Amino acid sequence: MRNYILTISLLLMSVHFVFCQNKEYTDKKGNSHLIGKCNKAAFEKESYKKWFDENYTTYKVNMDLLKKVKRKTKGITFKIFLGTWCGDSKREVPRFMKVLDELKIEESALEIISLSNKKEAYKQSPTGEEKGKLIFRVPTFIIYKNEVEIGRIVESPVTSLEMDLVQILLGLPTNPNYNAIHELENLFTENGLPKDKETFLKYAHSISKTSKKSSELNSYGYILLGRNEIDKAIAVFYINAILYRREANVYDSLAEAYEKNGDAEKALKMYQKAVEINPKSEHAVERIAELSE
Repeated sequence: MRNYILTISLLLMSVHFVFCQNKEYTDKKGNSHLIGKCNKAAFEKESYKKWFDENYTTYKVNMDLLKKVKRKTKGITFKIFLGTWCGDSKREVPRFMKVLDELKIEESALEIISLSNKKEAYKQSPTGEEKGKLIFRVPTFIIYKNEVEIGRIVESPVTSLEMDLVQILLGLPTNPNYNAIHELENLFTENGLPKDKETFLKYAHSISKTSKKSSELNSYGYILLGRNEIDKAIAVFYINAILYRREANVYDSLAEAYEKNGDAEKALKMYQKAVEINPKSEHAVERIAELSE
């Protein structure tokens, strides 16, 4: 009897310990958010339970699709990067976890990492699980087979969570949202950051068909700035300015990167370019006045 009670006590302590590892922080509005590694138990807390339960219970899983991969989950693991401050995460994460439950995926095969929305650590975890994984939108679901990535779903599914996942598990080609960023990163990895105008133009041309709008590269550039990868951020903003040269904001962003890099002269030129396109660019007007003093 004593051994039984001891075993139960240890199990309860273990569960309590795991639950307590779900760390939180409070944003400027006083809202609580998860940060770093967490588990399913974290979403039972009042701050997250309402949106998690609602999206989990109301989502109707396409079981006919899942039948195609029921026997293909051996060696498969998952990483979920989310933000509890993000509407897309609140919608898609509970749905994805319901899909995994229907596939009978063990919790040990799932790693959940919640990222910050603080300006100084935007889309970062305190222990850096996102580093080297090209996390620029949340949620991002990464699927691994024997610890090798075989596919991902970025922000929202291309077709549906079930269809995208089935395609990945069957080894069929998939192109997640924001594929232009993946293509650009491949260019950086294979050839390095561009150093001259000709190479910048070449890179821009390479991703022109998959780049849908300026906000894609723009948001990625700011994530790089937040991680202090200034040279890469400048390259991303510069390429974005080539692709969307008629938009004022791309020059304003490039100017910010130059300014952070200590190059006030180039920053001023880009701010001026932004105002030429849109005289109502308030941030650019303010920075021009400051840098011209």
